[in-house]
Amino acid sequence: MIGGLFWPTVLTYTFLAGERATAQVAECHRGAGRSPLECTGTWRTAGGDTGSGGIYGLSRSDAGRTVEVRVGPLGPYRPGLTAAALPVSLSLFWLVSFGALTVQLIRAGKRTRRLLAEPGAPGDLLIVTGKGAHTPDGRRSASVVTLPRPAPAAPGVKTTFWEVRDPAGQPMFRVEKRRAGKSVPELVVWDPSGVSGHIIRSTGKDSPGGYALLAFDGTPVGSVEPFAGTKWGAYEFRDDRGVIRARSACRMPEWVLRLGPATSPPFSRLALAFIIGQRRHR
Repeated sequence: MIGGLFWPTVLTYTFLAGERATAQVAECHRGAGRSPLECTGTWRTAGGDTGSGGIYGLSRSDAGRTVEVRVGPLGPYRPGLTAAALPVSLSLFWLVSFGALTVQLIRAGKRTRRLLAEPGAPGDLLIVTGKGAHTPDGRRSASVVTLPRPAPAAPGVKTTFWEVRDPAGQPMFRVEKRRAGKSVPELVVWDPSGVSGHIIRSTGKDSPGGYALLAFDGTPVGSVEPFAGTKWGAYEFRDDRGVIRARSACRMPEWVLRLGPATSPPFSRLALAFIIGQRRHR
């Protein structure tokens, strides 16, 4: 966000406080495709300093003319609506984006506060990060250990592998995260025996932001669905009958996970694996 505001801020400074200069425009030309207009020439500031190179904020008709410019950190710019349009539009874009992000964070905060305030058994409420999970009072419930990278499941598929362990250091489950190109990664969650498990796979366009919970033979066992009105940051975990078994909400940089009182151990593992996977990028 700060980086996106840097250029508009510097240009605004140039237009308002840049050193005045007179520029002689040598030529203006446009490159191939949609390349912006490029003008070059020489300039002399009011203090007597000279320079040569690119001059910005001009039109093609300025070639061969003498124009008044302002010299700033990014070079000489000709003040005016044409030159100001880009930094102003960029500033508005980043301000709108920042406002939208702020609204999302406020909504996320409300969702997590509701989850935290709901009654339930102490072990049913977890704070989850990419390194593990703990209860709100700080007691460690699970830790994540990165394992050696496995052989790719198929050519072009990137895989990472980690194990989730209980407070005593015993394996709870293992997760293999697979990503092919720019596709949404899928998670293969192995039970402690390493023999059976489940797959968490994006449902794609059929349900934007949603995931299917599948047995290894492809049998659906449940789903992960975004809260109504959201695409990311808050999920409901439903079993194959559509009953909500767990809910989660993001409060950066961690997630709050609320497990239902009747949630089975395999389903709890899937919910925890999914949330940890949201925070692990390698």
